[in-house]
Amino acid sequence: MKLSFQKNDLLSTLQVVGKAVASKTTLSIMECILVDATEGQIRLTGNKNDFGIESICPGDILEPGKIALEARLFQEIIKRLPQTEGKNILLSTEENGNCTIQCEKSVFKIMGRNPEEFTSLPSVEKQEIVEISQLSLRNMINQTIFSTASGENNKKMTGEYFEITDNQFSITALDGHRIAIRKTELSESYDNCSAIVPKEVLSELSKIISGGLEDKVEICFSKQYLQFSFENTIVVTQLVEGEYFHVRQMLSTDYETKIRLNRKQFLENIDRARILARDNDKQPLILKIEDQSLSLKIVSDIGRMDAEMPVQQEGKDLLIGFNPTYLMDALQNIEEEEVDLYFTISRSPVFIRDQEESYNYMILPVNFNAEAVG
Repeated sequence: MKLSFQKNDLLSTLQVVGKAVASKTTLSIMECILVDATEGQIRLTGNKNDFGIESICPGDILEPGKIALEARLFQEIIKRLPQTEGKNILLSTEENGNCTIQCEKSVFKIMGRNPEEFTSLPSVEKQEIVEISQLSLRNMINQTIFSTASGENNKKMTGEYFEITDNQFSITALDGHRIAIRKTELSESYDNCSAIVPKEVLSELSKIISGGLEDKVEICFSKQYLQFSFENTIVVTQLVEGEYFHVRQMLSTDYETKIRLNRKQFLENIDRARILARDNDKQPLILKIEDQSLSLKIVSDIGRMDAEMPVQQEGKDLLIGFNPTYLMDALQNIEEEEVDLYFTISRSPVFIRDQEESYNYMILPVNFNAEAVG
């Protein structure tokens, strides 16, 4: 095999597929990237078995062939080669598996692996193919993924729930303390389908989707896998097994108190309060809603902060406490200048949502001693 590349093309493709390469594994072949130039295009593939990425890399095929190369070493070599004009990186292999990477007077010789040992990406039996803009998908992932759980106690909480209903696409995440939901309208209607997608895959996917509102990504649903196709790249992931939580039963439109406030001002006050909320400090941020005003208070072992801001209040006065980080996570992922918060009682969650419910964030309150913070 003999191939010719431009440095930027090869490096950017390696950085994409490298996100699906295992860093710690007993199978060394999974630490490799497959370079396959046997079908008229140069395909680079990384595969962790439960998550794989294949991307077409621009370049010239001087002699077809394929080889598996250790991913970290391959990428570090290309990164450090000189930047030149034209397709001046030559990659060639020999029958014994040796691989030569040459750029001008810099020459690396490394050992390759048998490409037949490399596990190909699974073939996805496409039951439903949904098209959405790359920008919308990336934003929806970023605006919800913070609400997924990190532990393994409940595997379903470590994924995000994709759901298609007619022409509505929604992404839901929850971790036992909060729920984040984002919805958007699709350009056409589809059969109803759903899947629980691992957060690790979506985190990496959001980093490599670079297109805008007019650039599309196809999401292919099947029983065991989900496939994302965009530009010259395919991402395939196994799904989290099981039925997702009945989130609709956890959501409520009833409220006793509603406030509308300036999102930026609220965020700034919460951020100041977090100075006194150490990682191991369980003291909540206390919100007091009274007479068209919102008072914020936090008391910890290292100090106390009080702040106040005007709000538009409907309904009853209320005293309630929350984890300040959870409030910030939701508010930072809303674009509107003003937001609405809905409450019932001090032991019930707050809902932050718009009229169309294109976003809906639910946060459970934290118990506190009202007398201790008076």
